[in-house]
Amino acid sequence: MACINSVPAPEEDAADDRRLWRQGEENYSPNFSSKETWEQLRTHHLMLNWSRVVWFKQGIPRFSFITWLAFQDRLATGARTRDWECIQPCILCGEPDETRDHLFFACPYSFVVWYDLAEFLLGPRVNPDWSITIASLLSPRRKEINTCLLKLILQATIHSIWRERNNRRHQGDPLSPSQMVRFIDKTIRNRISSLRYRKPAYYSDMMQRWLQRTVSS
Repeated sequence: MACINSVPAPEEDAADDRRLWRQGEENYSPNFSSKETWEQLRTHHLMLNWSRVVWFKQGIPRFSFITWLAFQDRLATGARTRDWECIQPCILCGEPDETRDHLFFACPYSFVVWYDLAEFLLGPRVNPDWSITIASLLSPRRKEINTCLLKLILQATIHSIWRERNNRRHQGDPLSPSQMVRFIDKTIRNRISSLRYRKPAYYSDMMQRWLQRTVSS
C-alpha cells in the first residue's frame, strides 16, 4: 500500500492508460509474448552440459522426457523404490540391485541392444558404463549427423528398455534383444523420414548413414 501511495495520481489531461507487458528488467511492450512472459516467470538455472543430449530439435518428445528422467535419476527403479520397502530386482536379467546405471547399460540385455545399435558409430568406445557413455556422446569431435544419430539411438534405447521393463512387470510378452533392435531401428527410420520435409538433402544423408548400420552389422 505504501508503494501505491507513493505513485502520483495521473493528471486529468494526461493521455489514456495503456496496457504494457513486461519483457525484461526495464523493458515493456504493448505486444504480448508468451516466450518473454515465461522468461519472466520461470526460475533460471545454469545450463547442464548434458542438456543438449536430452533436448534437441530432432528428438521425439516422449523419448526426450524419459531420457531427462534417466539423466536426473528419477525413474522408479528398484534402487529408488527400496526406500518404500519395495524390492525390485532387474526383471531383464535378474540382478538384485536395479539401478539407473544397471539398466543403462550394465544389464546384459540392455548392453546387447545398445551395442548392436551404437557400435557402427562409436566402435570400441561402446561401453556399459553410464558415465562413460554420456561422456562419449558429449565429445565435440564428431560429425553433426553422427552426433544427431547417436542422440536418437540413446533416447530410443532408453525409452524402449524402460517400456520393456515395465511391460514385463505387468506380465507382457517379452521381446528378445534382436526384436528390440528391430523395433528401435524402425522407430529411427520413421523419425528421420518424418523430418525430411525440413531439409531434404540433410535428412537423406542421415538416412543413408543410418542404413550403413544394417550393411556393417
